[in-house]
Amino acid sequence: MFQNIFQISLSLMAGIFIGWNFHMFYIALEPKNITSPQKIESESKPKTIIKFVQSNMVQKSITEKKVVQNIDSNISNKSKFEKLLKSGNFDDAMAFYLEADEKELKSYKLILKVYFYDNATKNPQKIIDEILRYIELEPNSQDIKIYLAKLYRDKKEFQKALDLLFELRDTQNSKIVENDLNLTIDSYINHLKTAKEYSKLIAFLEDIINRVEDSQSYIIRLAQLYNELDNYEESKKLLEDIDEGSVYISKAQSILKDIEKKEKELQHYKYIIPINKVGSQYSVNLTINNTPLTLLLDTGATYTFIDEEKLPSLVLGKEILLNTAGGEIMAHFANVDSLTIGELQLNDFIITLAPFKQQFADGLLGMNFFEKFDFKINQNIGLLYLADKE
Repeated sequence: MFQNIFQISLSLMAGIFIGWNFHMFYIALEPKNITSPQKIESESKPKTIIKFVQSNMVQKSITEKKVVQNIDSNISNKSKFEKLLKSGNFDDAMAFYLEADEKELKSYKLILKVYFYDNATKNPQKIIDEILRYIELEPNSQDIKIYLAKLYRDKKEFQKALDLLFELRDTQNSKIVENDLNLTIDSYINHLKTAKEYSKLIAFLEDIINRVEDSQSYIIRLAQLYNELDNYEESKKLLEDIDEGSVYISKAQSILKDIEKKEKELQHYKYIIPINKVGSQYSVNLTINNTPLTLLLDTGATYTFIDEEKLPSLVLGKEILLNTAGGEIMAHFANVDSLTIGELQLNDFIITLAPFKQQFADGLLGMNFFEKFDFKINQNIGLLYLADKE
């Protein structure tokens, strides 16, 4: 019995020993401390690679964060800049402009252009003032200067526009500038002609002729102007400078033929009398019975009409009803011994007398004077031409 117990004990000990060995074998095969697939992957890599990847991930995270912050900052500054302009705080917007970096400046310049273009029609003078302040910061901003010249031209401040455009002639925008310059010159010429400011127009054309290389087109214009003003000698002098092979030679010849014709016509007129502009009318200085008077030229008035207070000693004749701009009035006929204009004298001339109150004239020179002559009135140069009727 004792022997059986011993054999059983040996068998149990052998089983335990064999089981323990199998247990240790499997433990040796299994990786230690495994908690997740990600951990298995990381622990299987060399430590240097793990550190490199971790460092790059941290750096990427920091960089992406900075990019986002910069984008947010740019958007915020652009928005503030636009809001300041729209709210009328131009000086504050320029403070932002001065603090901007190169990248922001590109955005701000584009925003400013749109702002100037969009608001110029609403308040042109305000935009002009703001552009001038901007040009102080950016004196080389050619496109803005070209736009400023256009604003000056639109406001009929032609000389300012021309000064800017002449300054920009030799820049990279020379073709645009040349077109704008020609347009501005033409606009100013037409403006002065419409206003009949001939002395200014003559001075302007003379200045342009001296400043531009191809001046022959402006020589023709000035010659034509002198022709219209009956200053034929000055016109002919200018036309001598037109080259035979010039595209303007036929125009020059046409002006010369017109001058020749007019000079022959003027030989017909014996008297050339200066006249003065008074508002929309013209006046002439003369004497009646040695009394100096100023009369408005009025070819619509049947009779010459004088303020009765200017010639109180005249003997009044019969009454006549006159239609005037102020309505119908009663006047009296009267005979005067003499009416003298320059070298011309008329004797025993009939006038009408009635009250006439006007600041710059003493009456009207009517058709009973003009019908005695062949006459021509040149309002451009203020001359009255008279010739005895044949």
